[in-house]
Amino acid sequence: MITEKGKRSPGFVLFDVLLALFLFSLGFGVLFGLTEKALAETRQAASLLEGANLAQEIMDRLASHSWSENIAEQACIPGETVEGYSGKFHWYIYSKWDDLPQLLRVSVKVCWVDQGHQSLYLLESLYDVE
Repeated sequence: MITEKGKRSPGFVLFDVLLALFLFSLGFGVLFGLTEKALAETRQAASLLEGANLAQEIMDRLASHSWSENIAEQACIPGETVEGYSGKFHWYIYSKWDDLPQLLRVSVKVCWVDQGHQSLYLLESLYDVE
């Protein structure tokens, strides 16, 4: 309210300050919620990347040895599953002979629980075994 002399009354200044505080707190609350969601998504992406790297590491380790050596060491058994743990990750290696007897299909599945949700990453490859 403007008085006769063109000055604002003290009641409106208090109202303006309260309105500004309300708008600031509303904006801050929205930004906090967005930041919390972004952090959760970042953690989930980091876990997925870690699981993918583990699957690739297992596949590379298998490919670096001969398949007869992998089978003899029971690191990869055609028709069966080999499993193990690495930190919070549970991994499975499954292999089977494909249509032609010299082709071996190898699958590495990595599972983990992140924030109450089970996630998995599957990596498959086909190898020529002589």
